[in-house]
Order: sequence, then C-alpha cells, then structure tokens
Amino acid sequence: MNVENFELDPSSEDRIGLEASAWIAKRDSGMDPKDQDEFLEWLTMDPKHKEVYNEQLAFWKDMNQLSDWRPEHSREPNPDLLAHRTPEKWRSRMVALTAIAAVFVVGLVVFSIWNSQDRVETRMLAFGGAQSYENHVLDDGSVVELNRGAEASVQYSRDKRLIFLHAGEAHFMVEEDPDRPFQVRAGDTMVEATGTAFNVALERDGVEVLVTEGRVLVDALSLVAVRSDTDFMKRSAHELVAGQRSKVAASAELEAPEIDLVSFNEIDRRLAWKGEVLDFTAVPLSEVADEFNRRNRIKIMIGDSNLREFPITAKLRSNNLDGFVELLEVAMGITADRDDVSKIVLRGKSI
Repeated sequence: MNVENFELDPSSEDRIGLEASAWIAKRDSGMDPKDQDEFLEWLTMDPKHKEVYNEQLAFWKDMNQLSDWRPEHSREPNPDLLAHRTPEKWRSRMVALTAIAAVFVVGLVVFSIWNSQDRVETRMLAFGGAQSYENHVLDDGSVVELNRGAEASVQYSRDKRLIFLHAGEAHFMVEEDPDRPFQVRAGDTMVEATGTAFNVALERDGVEVLVTEGRVLVDALSLVAVRSDTDFMKRSAHELVAGQRSKVAASAELEAPEIDLVSFNEIDRRLAWKGEVLDFTAVPLSEVADEFNRRNRIKIMIGDSNLREFPITAKLRSNNLDGFVELLEVAMGITADRDDVSKIVLRGKSI
C-alpha cells in the first residue's frame, strides 16, 4: 500500500475502531462533562460509531476478567488461573495481550492527535429530522437550508469544512474560502465547492446534485480500493455548473454519471420547498434585509441611512427576493439599483 496516498476517511472502519478504543480508554479513566458532551456528539455522527463502540466495549469487558488475578477479589486464589500452562498456551495468551495493548496504544495516539492538533467541532442540524423548513447559518457565514425530514451534521476544522447529510434534502450557499474546501458527503457521494450554491438530495436509489450557482465537483466514491495490495486510487471527480443536475446511483460504477441540463424555471419548481414564509409587522427595513440576506445569494444593501428604520409590514416568501424588491419600489417609493450581480442597493427616491 502506498502510504502517501492513504487518507483516513472519517467514516472508515479503521478510524472508527481506533476512535472507539480511545473512547473506551477515556471512559475507564473518567470523563468530565466536556468529555461526555464530545462522546455523545461522536456517537450521533454515524450509526456505525455506536455499533463499533458496543462491540469493542463487550470485548474489553471480557478481557477485564483477567482482574481475577488480583488477590483482593477473594481470600482463596482461583486454582484455574494459577494452574500450570504449557509454553505454547502461555505464548498464545501473551501474543493476544500484546496485540490488544498495541491497538489500545495506537487508539490513544490517534485520538490524541485528532483531538488536539486539529480539533474538529461537530454540530448537529435537525437531529432526528427537520420537522419543517429550517435555515442554519454556519460559523463562516455559509447557509444550510434543510427540507422537512432532513438531518445533517457539521464538522469544521482548520483546513476543512465538512457536512454530512444523513437523510433528506438540503440546499447550501457557500462562503468562499480557497484555503478550506466546503465538502458535503451524502452516502458514498462527495460534493466539493469553494463559493457557490447547490442542492443535494439523499434518496433511496442514490444522490441527486443540482447546482444553482457557480460550480461544484462531484465524486461518486472519494476513495476506491483497487483489487490489489499495492495501492489506492483516487477517482477524478466530474464538474457541474449552474443549471446542471447529476444523479449518482447507489450502485454507481466507476464511470461518471450522466449530467442533465435544467432550466431555471424547473430549478424554481424543484426548490419550491425553500419558500419559507416570512411574516413582518412594523419591522425595520434593515432587519428585513438581514433576514433575506441570510437566505439568498444576492444581498440587499441599504444605501440611505434614513431607510434603515423604515417599517415593513408584509408576508413574503424568503426565496422571492425580486417580489420583495418590486414591493419596495411600487408601493413604498424606494429605488433599487442592481449595479452588481451580487447585490441590490436600496435608496430613497429623489424628488
């Protein structure tokens, strides 16, 4: 195996096993409240975590029977434990114990490196599934919109922004940061972007990716093991741009999936679930603009300071930015300048 090309995937069985060993060691040495919170977060990140943890915990409990060697457990020693062992049996037991100790030590080392040098903060979004539309603004300003039933978790580190879509559908508006890729993992599909907007739906038969702005890279499997013991190969991802959609089948082969063109009207229909109703009653225009800016790529800027406190009373859909601007222009005497494709500047009409 070429070690230089090997990467520890957060969902790989090897890493889960080492992390589980480290948590068991931490459990035995004692957890403070902070450790307990981090342990619960780790368990909820992936159903496999709990399964592997319970398996290893049962194994360690079996091994703890070796504590019967200690005399304080009984006044009379266990004759079976003190019975003469042939060199072969003793050697086998020592080999097994040595192997267990090695796994334990490696687990502690990996956990220590992962937990201290590049600490990953995990944040659950809609644990158990969103009951309705949800809008989440992440630490870097990126926005995650969850459709009903969606569930996701966020892992941010110094060099990576990673989102796990565990169920359902979500739309992402990514703040550009070339030094920290923004990656969404849904099943065996990885989507990567720097500054763009796209939709990911995790379905029974695969994963659908729809780009609404900019471009993304889509990889059906981030790492594919070749049927040999010599190397790993990294598949080349395919690129999608705004107005394109790709469906990665659950049983995807190595060839890239087909890419479809999608009209903007069809995109609007496909993402109609994003139309959250915002209800304002005498709310200052500056606050209304903030609510729209959280949910849309195009930003509303207030060019005249005297408009900031202008009261707005209306019911508006969060994805109908043009309708809101038209309402301001027609009914409220406010002008909207679109000098930049990424912003709309509001000003009072000159008399």
